[in-house]
Amino acid sequence: MSNTRHIYSLFIFIGLILSGCELINPSEEVPSYIYVPDIKLETNVATQGSASAKITEVWVSVGGVFLGAYSLPAVIPILADGMTELTLEAGIKDNGITSRSEIYPFYTPYTIQVDLQPEHMDTIRPGIRYRDDITIAFVEDFEKGKHLFDELLQGNESNRMVIDNMEVFEDNFSGKIYLNKDAPFVELATTESFQNLTDKGFQVYLEMNYRSDTPVVFGIIGKNQNDPDNAFAAYDPGFVPNEDWNKIYFNLSLLVLDNPFDEYQISLQAFLIEQNGNTVLDNATVWLDNIKLIHF
Repeated sequence: MSNTRHIYSLFIFIGLILSGCELINPSEEVPSYIYVPDIKLETNVATQGSASAKITEVWVSVGGVFLGAYSLPAVIPILADGMTELTLEAGIKDNGITSRSEIYPFYTPYTIQVDLQPEHMDTIRPGIRYRDDITIAFVEDFEKGKHLFDELLQGNESNRMVIDNMEVFEDNFSGKIYLNKDAPFVELATTESFQNLTDKGFQVYLEMNYRSDTPVVFGIIGKNQNDPDNAFAAYDPGFVPNEDWNKIYFNLSLLVLDNPFDEYQISLQAFLIEQNGNTVLDNATVWLDNIKLIHF
């Protein structure tokens, strides 16, 4: 009888231990997976220009709850099964800075219902557009026979931007700036000014494709209509040399907000780098294409 009680107590003890193990190490949920190889931009070329984009991350929400940002191409585990609403948003590198990933505010989110199954992977290829409520203040694709960046503020006449067909990102033409030791610096601005950049929101971006042998910085020239001769220039974002065509998104928002004026020209400065009083290069060329000024 005593042995029977001991055996019974041992079973209870083992049962308690096993029960405790389940509490300490509960069974893990098995995730479902989605694979997002890339995100494609679609545009109305006549009004929105090129569909060139550099979308580097996908920002994922599941059932309205933000899950995380993932570098593309991305395999994303999701602890859900059955029909689930997913929202995918396009992430870019703000000002081309690797550590500054942001949702690009002018692209539409991509929402889809997916029947998620544990251990199963669904491939999603989002197609996005520009939002309907944005303003594309200008598109400069250099295909019209003349271009916007034709006001020479500083530099030599030989530094003016010209339309070029020898080095082109897409279509037939790009904008070209040439610098040499005799003319190592140029400052150019748009021949038009733009108003109401922050009337409906604070985000202002300048998009472009570029290839360059030398650094270029971009900025704004602010003017008030009652004092047009008193202009104020401010420069901030720019790019470093890149031997291949690249896409960049310049965030001009703080530059505009910190310098409130009635209207703005978009400006740029290109220059040869100097060391010990001498230019590092004897000459350099900058090519630009698909420049867009976008705001709400």
